[in-house]
Amino acid sequence: MTISKNKMMELEKRTIDEYKIDSLILMENAGMGIYREINQYDSFTIICGKGNNGGDGLVIARHLILSGKLVEVFVVGEHPTREFSKNLEILEKLTEIKYIEDENFDELVESLEVNEVTLDAVFGIGLNRDLNSFYKKLINKINAHGNYVISVDIPSGMDADTGDEYGNCVAANITYAISDIKEGELLNSKVGELKKI
Repeated sequence: MTISKNKMMELEKRTIDEYKIDSLILMENAGMGIYREINQYDSFTIICGKGNNGGDGLVIARHLILSGKLVEVFVVGEHPTREFSKNLEILEKLTEIKYIEDENFDELVESLEVNEVTLDAVFGIGLNRDLNSFYKKLINKINAHGNYVISVDIPSGMDADTGDEYGNCVAANITYAISDIKEGELLNSKVGELKKI
C-alpha cells in the first residue's frame, strides 16, 4: 500500500491534533525505527537539512553515538523547525556539529569517503521546488563519494507523489519509508531497496 504526500501530512496532523501525540515523539519513534535497522554498521556521515527530515536524522545520530558508533553530523540549510532545533540542542551536548554554509564540501567529501554509511536526511516529502545550485552540488557529492547511501523516508530531491526529481536526487542504496511507502517512490529507481518502517 502506498500513500500520497497530502494524505501522509494529513495523517501526521491528525495524530498530533486528535491523539495529542507530540511531533517530537513521532520523530523519536521514526528515528529509533531506522536506528534499529542500521546499527550493525560502525561509521556514519549524517547530512541533515533543518526541516523535520533533518530532525529524524539527528535522532538517528544521537542513538548511534550513544551506542558507541563513529558519527559525523553535517547540517545544511536555514529556517529550522521547532523539532529540528530541539533535537539539535540535545545532540550538541554529545558531539561537534559541522555546518556547510557555502560550497566548500571538502570536509564532507573526506567524511563520505572514509565512513561506511552515508545517511541522507536533507529533504523529506515536503519538498516542492527546484533545488538551487548549492543543493544540486551537495547531492552530486553524496552520489559520487558516499559508500553506502541510506535515505530517511525519501531520497532528497525526489517528489513524493510523482517520483520526479527537482533538478537532482540522491541515489540511495536503501530508503526507509516512514509509516508508508510514498507513491512516487515506486516510480524512481533511485530509492534503491525500499523498506517500510
